[in-house]
Amino acid sequence: MPRMELLMCLIAGLSGGLVGVLWDGMVSTPLLARQSRSHPPYRAAGAVALFGATLLLAAGGAALGFLFWLGWGLISLVNAPWYLTGLLFGLLTWAGIAVPLLGGLALRLQDFGRTAMVLALEWLVTCLAIGLFCALAWHRYA
Repeated sequence: MPRMELLMCLIAGLSGGLVGVLWDGMVSTPLLARQSRSHPPYRAAGAVALFGATLLLAAGGAALGFLFWLGWGLISLVNAPWYLTGLLFGLLTWAGIAVPLLGGLALRLQDFGRTAMVLALEWLVTCLAIGLFCALAWHRYA
């Protein structure tokens, strides 16, 4: 089997993280802004916060791409199509990262449940995009 290129996994993960930025701008921000009328703690992101969030999601995506590379693309799933491997990786990373974080915040912060659901969906889309992009990169080189 050809060697998986680390750079391709990093770029694929970074690209998936940037999908999360797009989702935030097009879906999460309008939902949270509409919700903020009844829950004032939400504040719209300025340019600095948006740039910081973009860097965080891109770096997180690259880190998950590195984890995908370390796991050899979930090589034990030999008979599964590449997109199922990517979806599985995305769901596993979402379950290990976003669910505990957002679930803990929802349990501890009053009236955070609806916001947690919006953010959980955003992270689900981000993690699935990262998994699919990494699996596609793996599939193209395999």
